[in-house]
Amino acid sequence: MKQFFLLVFLLVTGLLPVAAQVTGAAGNRHKLAVFTPLYLDNAFGPDGSYNYDNRSFPKASIPGLEFYHGVSMAIDSLNAQNIPLDVYIYDSKSSRQNIESQFNKAATDGVELIIAYCSLNELGTLAKLAASKKITVINATVPNDGNVRNNPYFVVLNPTLPTQGEQIYAYLKKNYPGQQITYLTRKGASENYLRSVFETLNKADRSTAMHIKFVEVRDTLSQAQVAANLVKGRSSLFVIGSLDNNYADRLLTQLARFGKTYSPITVMGMPTWDNLDFSKYKGLSLIYSNPFYNPRTDVASRNISTYYSSKMFARPSDLVFRGFGLVYRFGHLLDQYNGNVPGMLESNQFRIFYDLDIEPVSKENKIDYYENKKLYFLKYFNGSLQEIK
Repeated sequence: MKQFFLLVFLLVTGLLPVAAQVTGAAGNRHKLAVFTPLYLDNAFGPDGSYNYDNRSFPKASIPGLEFYHGVSMAIDSLNAQNIPLDVYIYDSKSSRQNIESQFNKAATDGVELIIAYCSLNELGTLAKLAASKKITVINATVPNDGNVRNNPYFVVLNPTLPTQGEQIYAYLKKNYPGQQITYLTRKGASENYLRSVFETLNKADRSTAMHIKFVEVRDTLSQAQVAANLVKGRSSLFVIGSLDNNYADRLLTQLARFGKTYSPITVMGMPTWDNLDFSKYKGLSLIYSNPFYNPRTDVASRNISTYYSSKMFARPSDLVFRGFGLVYRFGHLLDQYNGNVPGMLESNQFRIFYDLDIEPVSKENKIDYYENKKLYFLKYFNGSLQEIK
């Protein structure tokens, strides 16, 4: 692992292009950059010496390095297919070069598209740079638009809170018509917003509105709330309208206890539920959404898992697959569309692992940004997780 990390260090600190050095029939090479948080300056001293012992590894670097692992495997695949592409890797957490200087370097090098594993506080900077340099930035991780407006050079892949609320509402309306819904919530910025989405959509539906009962719960369900919302022999449907997994865990734990007496109980949650241990909530049917669901049963996923296990002695995380899928997909599209980034964003070609539905978001007849509107809905029950339509 240390040798591999050193290789990444040499590539990033030198800002070297990692690419298949071939030329396609059209004679056009395209350039793509990847920004990922590697914290290499913390891992290595000025002389290139490793700051940790052979058995230690900087934890802050792991997510960004996993994303890079996927990117590097995608580069190998593109190379094998003779795709004329140069890929530049930038350490977004470099202490020597900030994101702005790195972005300017990418622009000078002729980069046409940037895929960024970024944080919330980096969105504004990346969006402004994308607009000023007219280079499309794909925000691969943060479910937030950064309050971007009038910027067709910014793409949000992880659907925003408004999109999540709207699609969860639409899913419930389609699959549970006429069902009484008990919506559990509390005071809070995101909680208030999610509730407003449900209330606004339900009011607009009028004749087809759902039966939604909003119940404010601080930390625990009272006996009165249980008695009012659970009836023996009748199915119950709850929505936990919060992104806070600690809050969701407390409510799910209580509902699981009640589920021994009142069943069946179905609970709809948020995309953050991907980090919960569902095995704790026995007897409940749990449903939540996820934009990057990959059951890892296809040939490409199995090959990556096998390779990663043999080389890294670990199971690849979602970030490995995301890094691979995005660079493979958009690397091909840059070649296919000859660098016409706006024209290729909504293409469904070169799908790897999961579908994307990238659409323009407009408030006043101008494209404010592009957003992936695709959400998978997953159901967990009795130890099994599967996609549901």
